Amino acid sequence: MLVSFIVPVYNVESYIHQCVESIVKQTYKNIEIILVDDGSPDNSPEICDKLAVKDSRIKVLHKLNGGLSDARNAGLKIATGEYIVFIDGDDFWVDEKQLAALMVVVKENADCDFIGFNCSYYYSQSDTYKPWVKYCVDNIEDKNKIIQNLISSGTFPMSACLKIIRRNFLVNNNLTFKVGQLSEDIPWFINLLDRAKKCKFINQYIYAYRQNVAGSISGSFPVKHFDDILSIIKNEIQAIDSYSFNADTKKAICSFLAYELCILLSRIYRLDKKVRKKKRQELLPYKWLLDYTHNPKVRKVAALNRILGFRLTEYFLKIYDRGK
Repeated sequence: MLVSFIVPVYNVESYIHQCVESIVKQTYKNIEIILVDDGSPDNSPEICDKLAVKDSRIKVLHKLNGGLSDARNAGLKIATGEYIVFIDGDDFWVDEKQLAALMVVVKENADCDFIGFNCSYYYSQSDTYKPWVKYCVDNIEDKNKIIQNLISSGTFPMSACLKIIRRNFLVNNNLTFKVGQLSEDIPWFINLLDRAKKCKFINQYIYAYRQNVAGSISGSFPVKHFDDILSIIKNEIQAIDSYSFNADTKKAICSFLAYELCILLSRIYRLDKKVRKKKRQELLPYKWLLDYTHNPKVRKVAALNRILGFRLTEYFLKIYDRGK
């Protein structure tokens, strides 16, 4: 089975070699690597072309800048593999035997539309890895129960980079990423779960998320990011009744949306002072989400809110956010 790796490339000249090398060296060799140069202004495009010369399995697509979602969508259009894996250009896979081990699971679970795997945070300064929370879904096959367990254990692995997915499933269900939207993995993942007939999550720590990358979106919090997450919360609330999940799962997803609300509340202080009051007011109509306490962090915030109110809860969340 051919596996297509889709790699959006933008301002990652310092990291793209390690990213591609971690894929090329996999002991499972039946792969193609699609490097999508998203109009990168640094030396990444030239590096991609040189990498393609060295390995015939590497394809390079040069395009005008359209953002991460647009780059992923472009890569998916030209992918030919039976399975798709997304990987960001500044991240990498940890071990050369990971794909071979993953494909064993894929073959054993051929009826799954996708299989989710786990990740570690990578800190280059100390060359250390911090594993993410373990998925508490061993031997569970019911999709609704899987979702409920993930959320109640404090994990909801939204990232497109933590899955191996049947390409036909993505294409036939038009599961693409919304162009221009930050945190685009949230609605994409909920739709992925909704459309999947069967899925599985395993605790193989395959993916390395590079931390403290200069200029990384994850290291800042612009107003657009705030607005996009709030828009996602609004849209998912409106769409919740249309999903195929059972009632308990829909409540669990509301708790995940409450978790995203808590993130916004904790980061209001990062915004320009001129807009903080306005953004605070925009969150108020959605504080009812805190009634959905499947997520353990939401449970704590909800208790704090009952005692102190929304404004003081924001203050303590700010302190927590600063201390991370």
